[in-house]
Amino acid sequence: MAASVQLKETLHLFHVDTLKPEQETILKCLEDKKDCMAVLPTGYGKSLPFQLYSVMLNRRSPAKKVVVCCPLIALMQDQVQKMSEIPEFRAAYAGSSTATDVKIRDGEVDLIYASPEVLVGDQDWRESFRKLDVDLIVIDEFHTIATWGEDEDGSQKTAFRKWFSYLGELRPLCPNATLLALSATCTVKIRNRVMKVLNLNPNETKEIMISPNKENIKIVAAKVVNDIEEAMLWITDGVADLGQNFPKTLIYCNSITDSSKLYSYLIDELPDCTSVIGMYHSECTKSSKDNILCELQKEESPLKVIICTDALGMGIDVVKCHSVVLYGGSKTIIDLVQKIGRAGRDGENSVALILFNQYNIRQADGYVKDILKTKDCRRSALLSAFDRDGHVQETSASEKHNCCDICASTCTCEECPMLKLEELFTSTGENISEMELSESDEDTESYNLSDYEDESYMMQHMDNLDV
Repeated sequence: MAASVQLKETLHLFHVDTLKPEQETILKCLEDKKDCMAVLPTGYGKSLPFQLYSVMLNRRSPAKKVVVCCPLIALMQDQVQKMSEIPEFRAAYAGSSTATDVKIRDGEVDLIYASPEVLVGDQDWRESFRKLDVDLIVIDEFHTIATWGEDEDGSQKTAFRKWFSYLGELRPLCPNATLLALSATCTVKIRNRVMKVLNLNPNETKEIMISPNKENIKIVAAKVVNDIEEAMLWITDGVADLGQNFPKTLIYCNSITDSSKLYSYLIDELPDCTSVIGMYHSECTKSSKDNILCELQKEESPLKVIICTDALGMGIDVVKCHSVVLYGGSKTIIDLVQKIGRAGRDGENSVALILFNQYNIRQADGYVKDILKTKDCRRSALLSAFDRDGHVQETSASEKHNCCDICASTCTCEECPMLKLEELFTSTGENISEMELSESDEDTESYNLSDYEDESYMMQHMDNLDV
């Protein structure tokens, strides 16, 4: 009875009335000291159970700490800010300031966020965490262990951020801690890899899995020409015509170079609309990034088009955003699902527009290639990567127009809705979506991927951690 009363009181602090069944299961695992791996869709509220638990734990045992391994500073900032609203509770992330770091080491912070580079890559921090009474370790966005860490086969390819592969060392550093692994995207292969890295026993770990299918997001893909200005002309025309009425849209690019090039192009072409357009990547100033994050939290904001890289990614709650453009597609199915999931977090009808050229196809993994090349249903092709039971539920005939562009072409309802972004692209894109997918394009341009693959670059910019 006392526990239920405490939970009810804590839920009130988070302005939540009840928990979803999967959230309840996670919280029960934490209370029972049972390891848990949960894969829940974007916007589902994966963080709430451990945040609730950390507050209740603090009320019962103030000396005990919860440590959250988090891949991006933007995500840490977002969650720390939200937790700062809880009275008599202290949350912070390692590296935010010298004063904060001292408080963390002295045990004055209840919920501690840190990157893998801090948690296992820094010997001083390792010793500090070993001295704390850590009750729970949370690995947030655990798929990054497989996608950003070292390859399991021991290949010589440089890891994007190698310390993701060593997070299993947290177990002996904090032997009494329960482990919770969270993600919105997890293929069967990644699940097996993460279980091994984190030293999780499949027979003793509670697994909670929900399909990453976001039925409210229509998936549209089209092949475009290599020239950014020509491929994105429809955006320029749309912003020029609609201004503040342009739908809030995230445009993801695969490199800082591409995002900067597209931003410069739009600003040059639309000098009277600069307040509508923003850019977010790891090399932007802190004040600029903070301003973008602030504007994205508002239902109504003058900022309508945000050109960004993966730096604006996992766990960021973008309010009232129903349009996402993936310029260049994605190299992996995990990145693709993460980017698509930025749209429609409120459950409203949304669209994800994937624009790609032949170079992008050659760089993509097999799952992404299947989505781009399929002649059937893009949603089914996407879900096949996460299907553990050998089947994917088909979209009902009455929902085909909201499924993907291929299914929409076969819909017979004669009242197919189309969001403004797709309408703009369709009306100005002519026939580029129907360009033949050849084996090679003679005019394919080269992309500089060194920013993502060179470890020395990463170490020079590790203060950002949001590349």
